[in-house]
Amino acid sequence: MKLLKRNLRKFEYLPYTGVESDLDDQGRHTGDYKPVYGYPIWKQGNISVPSGYANQTFYGLDTRYSHVLVMESVDEDIQETGLIRWNGELYDIRAVRPSLNSLSVALMKRTVNQM
Repeated sequence: MKLLKRNLRKFEYLPYTGVESDLDDQGRHTGDYKPVYGYPIWKQGNISVPSGYANQTFYGLDTRYSHVLVMESVDEDIQETGLIRWNGELYDIRAVRPSLNSLSVALMKRTVNQM
């Protein structure tokens, strides 16, 4: 089944590119590492309203998520290590599950101190 164009929302996908070490005030490595994300890639998909329950057979027993992103193409290059920016908020990708005709992505909203 095709997604309706009026329900599609534009969002940015930030692919994970690796880690870099933090530096202190004097330019020395501290031993702490932070993730690095690539340039944003604009995509479109249907993002659900926030819900409070999980489909245990599809995403697994322990996957918590706040939104579900459904994309029409199964061949989209979205990894669980990346981020999604939508409506000025950052979302972690918790699970990516392809089906026969679509790709479902479980998203969890990040808190302020996580980035």
